Amino acid sequence: MCRVAAKRGAAAVAAALALLGAGWLGGCGGGEPAPDSEPRGFAAVLASVGGGGENGSLGLGWVDERAAAKLDPRTRAELERALGPNANTVVEQATALRRRFGLDPRAATALVSLGGSYAFGLRLDGVGAPGLRRALIDAGARARDAQGTELLRIGDYAQVPGPLLRAGVNGLGARDAFAPDSTVLAISETARAALLGRGGALLEQPIYAEAASCLGDVIAARLVPAKLVLSTELATDLVAVGVERPRGPEPPAREVLCLLGGTEADANRLAAALSDSLDPGARDPRSGARIGADVSRVSVERAAGEVEQVRAQLTLAPRAQPGFVFDVLAAGSLPAYLTPGG
Repeated sequence: MCRVAAKRGAAAVAAALALLGAGWLGGCGGGEPAPDSEPRGFAAVLASVGGGGENGSLGLGWVDERAAAKLDPRTRAELERALGPNANTVVEQATALRRRFGLDPRAATALVSLGGSYAFGLRLDGVGAPGLRRALIDAGARARDAQGTELLRIGDYAQVPGPLLRAGVNGLGARDAFAPDSTVLAISETARAALLGRGGALLEQPIYAEAASCLGDVIAARLVPAKLVLSTELATDLVAVGVERPRGPEPPAREVLCLLGGTEADANRLAAALSDSLDPGARDPRSGARIGADVSRVSVERAAGEVEQVRAQLTLAPRAQPGFVFDVLAAGSLPAYLTPGG
């Protein structure tokens, strides 16, 4: 069990930025941070996404594609589920997109999605898409320049334009952005602007800064506002899950589930419920499958900071496929995991 001193206001964010930039992960130890360090990893992603000021109401998915490319294809595909419905169809249709438009999503250095139970937009870092841009303009898109990035509008809100629809992409593409080294596909101007970093950065909000600190050094992560998890009141504000970065070519072996927000009493109760429901001897409340088939060990900690924090670190069973924490969200099991007795 680990507890840290509470921090308030802007000081919490400044401290989190310094700690994350210095590679300080988790809630304990790690030495003195370098105060001028830039955020790295998932923290840097949160610094690059706008829409701040919404107190944990925006969800986000992320995959470090450069690192994921070193893993076997099945593991990489499991990690890409962090992007959420709509966005993951873009990587699933990578072959069609490459053949039709010369766009290879898996050549991106990173993939960043915005949304909740499904994605409102996807940003592909490190890849341009001039072929797709031309196809959308030929299909009737209107374009305008915005500080070196070309913004496209085609069809109504959330309408998938014909070129993308025929390539098997779902949900995205009505509002897009094209730069030489970045591509955004979105359902709305709001989602596109956030993925372009317009507005206050998410990392400036304490709940997102603490989510990045709680997850630590991950290769893929997903944040979902708690109110969007089966529309169920979970007594917390933001759910963050991630797969820890492997130290070599082997598949990731540890995953993290964080609950952020709520009261101290709520956090204590939720921590106890997670300890019971994720114990290898327990069973999944929906499927009835034994937890031990996927998880060999779980450690649950509490930390008091700008927001309440519960952190569960899971060690995967030897033959388990990475992505257990993404399954928990996708299957709708989390609310039952957080109820004493399942």
